[in-house]
Amino acid sequence: MNRIILTFTLAIAGGFIGRELRLPAGSLIGAMVFVGTANLLGANPEIPEYFNTLAQITVGGFLGLSITRQLVSELKNYLIPSLMVVVMLAVFGVITGFVVSRVTGTDLYTSLFGSVPGGMQEMIVLSESYDVNHPAVVVIQTVRRILIVVIYPLLVHLVHRLTGNPLNFSAK
Repeated sequence: MNRIILTFTLAIAGGFIGRELRLPAGSLIGAMVFVGTANLLGANPEIPEYFNTLAQITVGGFLGLSITRQLVSELKNYLIPSLMVVVMLAVFGVITGFVVSRVTGTDLYTSLFGSVPGGMQEMIVLSESYDVNHPAVVVIQTVRRILIVVIYPLLVHLVHRLTGNPLNFSAK
């Protein structure tokens, strides 16, 4: 029981610190770093397996909250572009997974879950349902997310400079 309390204390502290530092997926990464560090230092943190189910239920609930009447009413305007994005990203994700697996020797399904360009938390939770190398999926998805957050704005700015299309920045 003490190891469970230690784990949740570390996860909560790390999650809040990661969020305050404004890291991409800061709550997830902070909790993972704190608990992982404790594990590496021999503290043997522990969480009962049924909490994994509760975590998946919670993520499912948050995803369900994003389904609003406004979203459904705007769906008709963005259905074709959305389907195109999903199909293209899925195809490129699978191709990337195959290439990564071939080049690095990483298990194919671990590479596929690491390469999928979905939400990091959702893909990590989804990968829990399959027999893949979960720490590798977490690392690949974390590195992907951090690099995208750093590189993608630079690419958008480059497109703006090359095309001359207006680019307005939000005050947020």
